Amino acid sequence: MTPDELDFLRKFFRAVADRPIEFDGHDNRRYVSIYSDPNFEEHDPVKLLMRSIEYSTGQSVQLLSGFRGSGKSTELRRLRSNLDGRGVYKVALVDIEDYLSPSQPIDVSDFLMALAGGLGDSLLAAGHLMGDPAHEGYWPRLVNFLTRTNIEAPEISAGLSAGASTPDKSVSIGASAGLKATLKSDPSFREKLQKRMAGHLAALTRDVSAYVEECVKKVKARYGPDTEVVLLVDSMEHIRGTFTNASAVQDSVINLLVQHNDKLHFDYLHVVYTVPPYLKILQPNLGSLYEPGGLQMIPTLKVRLKDENRTPFQPALDLLEKVISERGDWKRLLGPESRAVVDELSLLSGGHLRDHLRLFAEIIRRADKLPVRRAVVDAAIQQNRNGFLPISDEATIWLDMIANDHDVALKSNERLHELAGYFEAHLALNYRNGEDWYDIHPLVRDVVRQQAKVARTRWAGKE
Repeated sequence: MTPDELDFLRKFFRAVADRPIEFDGHDNRRYVSIYSDPNFEEHDPVKLLMRSIEYSTGQSVQLLSGFRGSGKSTELRRLRSNLDGRGVYKVALVDIEDYLSPSQPIDVSDFLMALAGGLGDSLLAAGHLMGDPAHEGYWPRLVNFLTRTNIEAPEISAGLSAGASTPDKSVSIGASAGLKATLKSDPSFREKLQKRMAGHLAALTRDVSAYVEECVKKVKARYGPDTEVVLLVDSMEHIRGTFTNASAVQDSVINLLVQHNDKLHFDYLHVVYTVPPYLKILQPNLGSLYEPGGLQMIPTLKVRLKDENRTPFQPALDLLEKVISERGDWKRLLGPESRAVVDELSLLSGGHLRDHLRLFAEIIRRADKLPVRRAVVDAAIQQNRNGFLPISDEATIWLDMIANDHDVALKSNERLHELAGYFEAHLALNYRNGEDWYDIHPLVRDVVRQQAKVARTRWAGKE
């Protein structure tokens, strides 16, 4: 290929990389406004989240959910951009993965520490809190809290005896920085801290609430009494554990959001938490605990209708074509008369934005000439399909039932965690057409249905 063709492929590959759009003026063009289309506007999560914030008197709390790769992080950034445009709001965006490991069970104590720490860090970084970070941020305050309450941890004590101190000699800067880093990176430290905090949760909750209130008052003092502070907490849906502890981690997230929901509401602060989609199944009434906004779900883009023929839904295909065209010239990649191939790939993605981009990324990676050969497209499809495989016989039977009934086909709560795993792997997808309905991922649909048929025959022969 020519240098120009290689440069084209390189730029196209980078453009389809899955990353949130920041709405900072540099990559706004990549954002395709799905919800400005009349077929989807009623499901616009940002519009609904904003209304709950604007209509509430000084404070609110809401949940935002959706499958991995559905665009939650991008929509949170669109919400931030829209709120910033109102002038009266100051927004703190916190990625909880910067503070907590997503592979370990989460406790309300370390979540509150991370939340307060993230709020302070974000407001400081945006310039909304002025003055010495050692006094304005939460981490030095937390070290002081642990010291006052006689919660001893060797890692903290070591930091207190080393490093620079704040001007009033109250806390070591090294200790506060070390505590922030160790909270995320050292599971054994986090577990020890959780146990030592067990008897001090009420005091910690009061301290975090007091810090949040102080932050809001300082922002109001700087920008005016009508200013309101909004905290957006991203990546909570990434807290899902590993193969060996997924159920325990999921249970810890449910415990945090259900049993301790009162501790996640703050006076004078608007909060939006992202949460994993399996919670909609594991805890159906979760939204009622977070009024006035409740739970907003970002459904997968409906590329087919819920009918017997699985009729393609052209408005969705047009939107997905635009998603790609804003990132690169697909006609140069696939050929000028290849819109049918784009629609084929859109249908195979199931309307899942990340999988849609991955299909094109794999085609670009395999391209050896322009436009690419059909064999390259087929190889890219198979490569993405292989990412879902293998699937157990038992799983294919359940997924086949979901494909037939467009429901989760859940007979007992004992298998809720298994169903949550299908959602996490997006083997099962959630759509909305007046009401929620479900289907299996098109990339594995034929494989699943054939394997389920064989498995039923084999099992029937053993009975």
